Amino acid sequence: MTNEERNIIIAVWGDTTLRIKLDDNPYGLTPDEVRSLLVNDSLNNLLLSGVSAGAGELPVY
Repeated sequence: MTNEERNIIIAVWGDTTLRIKLDDNPYGLTPDEVRSLLVNDSLNNLLLSGVSAGAGELPVY
């Protein structure tokens, strides 16, 4: 699995381990891990806001 594939999986499904790592040692996260969590948060916010598919855009970090 490439890093890009891993980041996509994290962005869509989230990663509890990274969330725990963020709480315990936020400076220990790599830039890719932070970016994946940010995209996951944005996706979750978009889905929870009731915006229809195609109407909103996810930010590019």
